[in-house]
Amino acid sequence: IGANTTIFTLVKAVFLQALPVKDADTLIEVFSTQENRGGPPLLYLGSSYLNAKDYREMNDVFSGLSIQIGSGGALDVSGKAVPIGVSLVNWDFFDILGVRPELGRSFVADEDKTPGARPVVVLSNGLWKKQFGADPNILGKNIKISNQDYAVVGIAPQNFHDVAALGNPDVWIPIMMHDQVLTGLQKTWFNLRSARIANMVGRLKPGVALPQADASLRTLAQHLQQEYPTDNRGRGVITMPLSQTNVPPNQRSTFQLAGLLVSVVVGLVLLIACANVANLLLTRAAQRQREIAIRLSMGASRGRLIRQLLTEGLLIALTAGALGVVFAYWTRGILVKLVPGGLPPALDMSLDSRVLLYAFGLALFATVLFALMPAVQASKPDRISALRDRTNAPTGSGKWYGMRGILVMTQVALSLIALVGAGLFVHSLKNAQQIDPGFETRRELLIGLPLGAQRYTQPHAEQFHRDVIERVKALPMVESAAIADVPPFAGALSRTVFPDGVDTSDPSNGKLTPLIAATPGYFSTMSIPLLEGREFDDHDDANSAMVAVVNQAFVDRTWPGQDALGKHIHFLQETWDVAIVGVAKTVKFGTLGEAPQPLVYYPLKQHFSPNVVLFTKTKGDPSAALPSIRSTVQAIDTSLPLRNVFTVKQRLDQSLTGPVLGAELLGAFGTLALLLAALGTYGVMAYSVSQRTQEIGIRMALGAQPSTVLGLILANGMSMVGAGVVVGLGLAMILTRTMNRLLFGIGIFDLPAFAATSGILLVVAFFACYLPARRAMRVDPLIALRYE
Repeated sequence: IGANTTIFTLVKAVFLQALPVKDADTLIEVFSTQENRGGPPLLYLGSSYLNAKDYREMNDVFSGLSIQIGSGGALDVSGKAVPIGVSLVNWDFFDILGVRPELGRSFVADEDKTPGARPVVVLSNGLWKKQFGADPNILGKNIKISNQDYAVVGIAPQNFHDVAALGNPDVWIPIMMHDQVLTGLQKTWFNLRSARIANMVGRLKPGVALPQADASLRTLAQHLQQEYPTDNRGRGVITMPLSQTNVPPNQRSTFQLAGLLVSVVVGLVLLIACANVANLLLTRAAQRQREIAIRLSMGASRGRLIRQLLTEGLLIALTAGALGVVFAYWTRGILVKLVPGGLPPALDMSLDSRVLLYAFGLALFATVLFALMPAVQASKPDRISALRDRTNAPTGSGKWYGMRGILVMTQVALSLIALVGAGLFVHSLKNAQQIDPGFETRRELLIGLPLGAQRYTQPHAEQFHRDVIERVKALPMVESAAIADVPPFAGALSRTVFPDGVDTSDPSNGKLTPLIAATPGYFSTMSIPLLEGREFDDHDDANSAMVAVVNQAFVDRTWPGQDALGKHIHFLQETWDVAIVGVAKTVKFGTLGEAPQPLVYYPLKQHFSPNVVLFTKTKGDPSAALPSIRSTVQAIDTSLPLRNVFTVKQRLDQSLTGPVLGAELLGAFGTLALLLAALGTYGVMAYSVSQRTQEIGIRMALGAQPSTVLGLILANGMSMVGAGVVVGLGLAMILTRTMNRLLFGIGIFDLPAFAATSGILLVVAFFACYLPARRAMRVDPLIALRYE
């Protein structure tokens, strides 16, 4: 019960997060979709600001709809720049959510009418306490964000953070201040209808259901397609309750499957434990036959006896439930330690009323499972034989022993399912750890450089890039350095890319493809081999012809069987004519388990991005080189905040958090299931031997050899175990089909996992049967014949 309660606490934290908003059920997140020629549509995408603005003004299903654009900034604190997260929102954002500031007020309509006219800000509670010491006098004062003064008008409530798709920004600023907040492509694309830079959250009008809202918004999406065919062709709309967006919508089904899998396995452990207790109660009931027969003979009804025996079971279960809650409280800390880097701080792992009710419900459920069957069997004994029995020796019956055998088979089958699940995840984790991502992982250091927050212009940023690379490369512990706009396993901006010879005004002729902008030396620093052509050089700048390097997966998708060098690609809504100058090896981009992902690399000078990442390949341990690299970078600009400092190995480990946690949890529960099943098998076999003492004595008195008795008992026990293994293997194969997409390099039938777990179970079960059988082999026939 404690293990189940712990897992429920985790599931509750992930899927049942209580949102600190008013009437969360009526708050809806609005996403866009995109038709995808030759594949399923792309879902849960962002929207352009102009489209979002039309949805805000033209919909008839929301009482209020707010646009939200996330960005970064730098807060000036005593002359030092502190990186912060900024959320641009409409003036009625907090009103729509039903959130009242802890201090001050939210925005008013006039502050969201004129671009750049009203620089006001609402601070998050966390930022207010951390940077301003929870000073209430901050209201009305000016603070500087990215070299712009803002008047503080409000402080958000303490619990208003990590709110599902709304994220966890440090400050909220009216969207009309976009020109002062946004940098780089976000600023360039703000008024571009095709650019997906915005999200939307709205509150349904009273009486409007989600299906009705969906239908109305789809009609509006079709209208926007017709009015702006070039920008909106193939674009639709999809909605989801805000309460369900705490998990990324595109990954929600995977998270649900993982949660279901762990819940099922830990539930199997509970069933095995219940079977063990049921066997104990069956044995106890056999010892109480005389008492129960007397009660029945004196007029007690069978229902009364069943209630009494269930009450005894309920006392056991409630005590177990209370101890289970204590266990769950204790194991929360262990769960945090199991996850590389710890669980996200936003997860609420508290044992609230839902958890307590769940534990109490499990106790009731367990009572029915382990106490009902013994109670029913015990309440209908053979009254005459039970009353004639004047000894205290258990009489038993073949039928009851058969029921115990069924319980053993059930335990073995359930434990095998749990063990196979654990074996599959351990094998999957091993496969994942052996996957070659295609680039350097051991000696690579990453440092985020938020130049956009410091309002760097492109010439200023390019000079900074040159200075940083030159000085870092000069360090004795550094082999090479380069700069790119995204780190590994973090996703990237995707744009619709067209090959030569197609109509570039029709988005369906192109493919959304991730893009990475990098400086010369990026491929050598990352140890990504170039298969053809050349890498970027210093001449690939804003004044030269546009060039790109594509990976082999892009070539295979766009020009299968052809030479890509010298071919050209184009981009939606752009007049660029980009020549392919190189082909790089395909590397892992989003996740380790992904299929080959097409990528386009282009020079950072030709596609400027203000917020970048410094990639440094060291000659040894990158952690040892970090202090020197950090001080070198900060010496160039002392006001620049450095953030997201990682080694590539750390990012790799973070990408394996799910497989690691799955292997650890399922391994622990599988081991527990194995031990419980072994105990159950041993208990039944030991009881069986005690019941058959006289029979064994007679066999040996008639000349049976000890080895024959040993074989008889072992055959009896292992036949039950074998039947359980067969049933368990069949059920485990069904489980494997269900969870296959959670695994790395595992087919429908993974022979190593099935063979290893079955072998372990059979060996443990053999010893559980052997110990009682060995005791039977040593029975003294004279003592056995005097048993009565």
